[in-house]
Formats: sequence, C-alpha cells, structure tokens
Amino acid sequence: MNHSHSINFGIIPKSLKDSVIKPGDASYERVKSTFFRGGAPGIILQVKNAEQIVAALEFVRAHPHLPLGIRSGGHGISGRSTNDGGIIIDLSHMNKIEILDRSARRVRIEPGARWMDVATVLAPYGWALTSGDHGGVGVGGLATSGGIGLFARSHGLTIDRLRAVEIVLADRSVVRASEQENQDLFWAVRGAGANFGIVTSFEFQVD
Repeated sequence: MNHSHSINFGIIPKSLKDSVIKPGDASYERVKSTFFRGGAPGIILQVKNAEQIVAALEFVRAHPHLPLGIRSGGHGISGRSTNDGGIIIDLSHMNKIEILDRSARRVRIEPGARWMDVATVLAPYGWALTSGDHGGVGVGGLATSGGIGLFARSHGLTIDRLRAVEIVLADRSVVRASEQENQDLFWAVRGAGANFGIVTSFEFQVD
C-alpha cells in the first residue's frame, strides 16, 4: 500500500532541505530500490551527519503511520532498507574512514562506507577486517548484523573487532556505547543494532 500521499512535506526540518529525494526528482529512480528489492518510498532523506539523523527522526516521529527503512549500502537481503510509500533514512553519504590510532590499529568507519573502500584504506598498513562477500556492501548493515564474510574463519566476525559505536536512539539522543559505557547497548548493537538505533560511526580494532 502506498502511503506517500500522507507525508507532510511542509514540516521537513530546514537542516534536511538539501537532503530530500522524493518521487519525481531526477535522482529518485536511482535510489528508490535496493540491490535485492524494488521499492517506491514516499521520501528519502540522504543524511550527512548525526545532527541530520536527529532531525530525520523528528520527521519520522511525526509520521508514525508510515514504514521506516534505514539504508547504508542497500544490500540487505531482508529488503528492509526500502519500502513502498514510507520514509528511508539513507546513510550513504556518511562514508568517512579514519585511522584513529596506528599503534593500536584503531579505526573509525561511518556506516555508509563500502567495504571495498575500507579495504583500500587498510591495505597500505597490511591490516584486514572481516567484511561482506561483495565490495559494494555497506559497513552499517553488516556491522550491526554480525558480520559474516570471507575472512570470518581466520579473523572472526566483524563484530568481534568492534570496540565502540556512536548511535542515535529513537528518542533522538546521541550516545556512545562500548565495554566501558552503555554496556548493555553495546552488547545489543553487536548483532541486532538496527533494532536499537542508528549507528553513526563504528570504532574497530583491526588485525
């Protein structure tokens, strides 16, 4: 069922005005569907930072009757990163990859980064991190659902190397979770993260 007619475009937060893609826009056909599933969302919000995610969730809360999808790479087999007539929060522009501590092999990766780009950044250091079986897979989806990939037998799951996350919760608060803070949330986000909030960055200790 298509609900796009019930989207109130007039209350889109000002900070998201440049992030909106809706039916009829030139780029809509390119982003409406995902790798495994066709869709026709009523609005796509291509956010660029945690503040815009908070604003997007404010918009989402004003539309409780609409389906919501969170998308990083759009490879999820479940198809939950698109829908018909609903809202998509698209994280593909949040794709920074940063070396935090070379001696500790600590890296920070945003959810919209692709695993092929992660491998390109890590390769000069001789480092590796279990990723998806295809380079185009997004970091966010895999890293919140366990992380089974070609390196799993030798390097473990992606979540085995996860040390901290920054996450926006449903109440729009932005928190950090690790083994030292918000431990229960950190436990939950490693494998069921999509049910607990929107992760804005992951910190890994790579091999």
